[in-house]
Amino acid sequence: MLLLIWAVPGWLSAQSLSNISSSRVTPAVKAVNRALPWVVNIGTEQRLRVNDSFDLFFNQFFAPHHRSQEVVKKFFPLGSGVLVDGRGLVLTNFHVVQRAGNVEVRLFNGKSYPAVLVGYDQPNDLCLLRLSGDFQGEKALAAASFAKSGDLLLGETVISIGNPFGLEHSVSLGVLSAFNRNFSEGDISFSDIIQTDAAINPGNSGGPLVNLDGDLIGINLAIRQDAQGIGFAIPLSRIELFLSYWLRPAHFSNAYLGFQPGAAMSLGPNTGICLPELLEGSPLVEAGLKTGDEVISVNGQRVSRLMDLGRAIWSVTVGDKVEFILASGQKISVSAAALPLPLLVRTRLGLSLQRMTPALRQAMGLPDDLEGLAISEIIPQDMFSMQQNLWRDILKRGDIIVEFAGQKAGTLEALGKLLADSHSGQTVRMIVISINHQRRTYQPFAMDVILN
Repeated sequence: MLLLIWAVPGWLSAQSLSNISSSRVTPAVKAVNRALPWVVNIGTEQRLRVNDSFDLFFNQFFAPHHRSQEVVKKFFPLGSGVLVDGRGLVLTNFHVVQRAGNVEVRLFNGKSYPAVLVGYDQPNDLCLLRLSGDFQGEKALAAASFAKSGDLLLGETVISIGNPFGLEHSVSLGVLSAFNRNFSEGDISFSDIIQTDAAINPGNSGGPLVNLDGDLIGINLAIRQDAQGIGFAIPLSRIELFLSYWLRPAHFSNAYLGFQPGAAMSLGPNTGICLPELLEGSPLVEAGLKTGDEVISVNGQRVSRLMDLGRAIWSVTVGDKVEFILASGQKISVSAAALPLPLLVRTRLGLSLQRMTPALRQAMGLPDDLEGLAISEIIPQDMFSMQQNLWRDILKRGDIIVEFAGQKAGTLEALGKLLADSHSGQTVRMIVISINHQRRTYQPFAMDVILN
C-alpha cells in the first residue's frame, strides 16, 4: 500500500497574489503558485532493500537516515510526484516507489491518503499510482496542466518543485540547459532527456519541472553526481505515451472498450485523436467505430492530445456509456463490457493458458490427477509496461499454474473469477509446477506476480 505524505507548515499554502506589489509577483512566482497544489510528496514507513542503479544515490545522500543494508521501519522520505488527474492519479519515478514496502503520503492541503500501484515501466522509470478515496465531482483534487509536447525553449526559465531531503515543496529556479540529451543510469537509457541547472536533489525525483506558464514539461529524474548544476528530467513526450497506455479502463477494473493491447494512438489532422487498432467483436467495433477514426470529444471532454482520451475513459466500469464525437460530426455511444476471459488473462498475466486434459497430461507425462492450467504462450510485454520481473524469466511454455491467490486454478473459469475483481498493480502469489521434459521431472514453486 502506498501513501502520499507531507506535513505542511502554516505558511506553506497557495498564496493570494492580488494584494502583493506587482514588482514582486514575477512570472516565476505566478508559475509556482499555480503548480504547488498538484505537487505531492511520497514517503514510506518501511524501505525495502533492492539492488538497482539508484541505490548508491540513495545511500550517499540520505545517510544517516538509514544504513544501506538495513530495512528502515520509521518514516523515510522517498521522493515527489504529480497529480495528473483530479480523481487521484499520481505520476512519479518508478525508482521512487520501488523501495516502498508500506508507504505513506500527503497532499498540498496537508491531508494524507493511501495509494496503490496502477502500473509502471522500468526502462522509462515512470510509475502511476492511484490514491484511495472519493475524489469525484466537487471533491476532485487539483491536477497538473501540461505544456505542449516538445514545446521547449533553450535557455528558458524552468522551475523544479519537490521534496529534497524531506524539505517539502521546495522550489528552485534554473534554465533549460539542453534537450534531447543522452543519459544512462544502470539499465535506464534515454536519448531525449531534458537537462537543467535547476537544483534537483534527492527527494526531487518524480516531482515536476515546469515552465513559466506553470505547465508541466518534465518529471525530475536525477543529477550528475560528479558535477554541479547538471540535472535531468524525463520529457513530456514520453510521459504522454506512458499515460496514454495506462489510462485505459482494463487497468482499473474488468471493463473494456476494445483497444488492442499495446496499440498506440496518434494525432489526427483535425486536432483530434485517431483510434488505434480495435479488437474484433469489441464494444467499440460493435457500435460502429473503426481503426483510424478521428475522435474530437469523449463524454463531453475535448480530445486533442494523446493523454486526453485516457483521462476521459480510465474510470469507466462495466455497463457505463461512453459518448464519442468524431471529426466528421458523427456521434456514437458505446457501452463498456466485461473483459472476455482470454483477454482478461492476457491483460492481467501476459499469458495464454489452456486447461489440463487427459490427453495433454498423457502427452506431457504428468500424473492423471494433476489439475491446473498449462502455459501455452508467454506474451511479450508492451512498450511502456516493461516490468523486467524475474518471474517472467523463470516461467516457460508447458509450466502449469495450480494455485492463484490461495485458490485452486483448475479451470480458466475459476481463474477468471479470481481475476474479475482485480486491477493492475496488485501483487498475487501463484503456485506453478515447472516441467523438465528432458528429465521428465516436475518441481512446484511459488512466485509473486504483479498484475497488469
